[in-house]
Amino acid sequence: MISKSVFENQFVIRNAKLEDVIQMEYVQSQCYPTLHESEILNRKHFANHIKIFPEGQIVVENEGKVIASASTFRCNFPEHDSTFLEETDNLWLTNVQVPDGDWLYGIDMGVLPEYRGLGLSKELYKARHDVCKSLGITGQIIAGMTIGYGKVKDKMTIAAYCEALEKKEFTDPTITPQRNAGFIWIRALYNYINDPEAGYASVLMYYPVDENYSL
Repeated sequence: MISKSVFENQFVIRNAKLEDVIQMEYVQSQCYPTLHESEILNRKHFANHIKIFPEGQIVVENEGKVIASASTFRCNFPEHDSTFLEETDNLWLTNVQVPDGDWLYGIDMGVLPEYRGLGLSKELYKARHDVCKSLGITGQIIAGMTIGYGKVKDKMTIAAYCEALEKKEFTDPTITPQRNAGFIWIRALYNYINDPEAGYASVLMYYPVDENYSL
């Protein structure tokens, strides 16, 4: 289980508890203003995640307040494209959690806006890597939202945007930090998530524990 202090003990990163779910719901509501309500995690979803895979649910606490959270489940490597709701069992994870799965699928990470820019997301990715190491999991998988597309959607298609991101021709507020954290591009997922600002797309990426591992 995870419990560690970061940034001169200002923040504590630890596994989520059932008593955190209301605050986790609030973090979620503040982090995804353009995401369709059908894809927003609520306290019941978080409680179920903690029930079925407690090691993979992580929060950041500051002075007793949850200011960031990350949700994951164990799986085998996804061979076929799917939507966010399909991949997450309609956000519940019950029917997609594989107890001995080789990969840790990160379905959500949110940091309250007033705490962004401090490097907390990177610390959460590190914490998830610690989970992988402790459980003998190959690495992390994510579908990063192409959230920066909203600013250029009148100038280019989402496919062109993803191609430019893959070539690192410009940056994206979500994809670029994820790649800087160690995630490796696999492929774009079109019609993955119901968020117009993201062009309804995401990018499938992986981050292996063994830096010499490759797909």
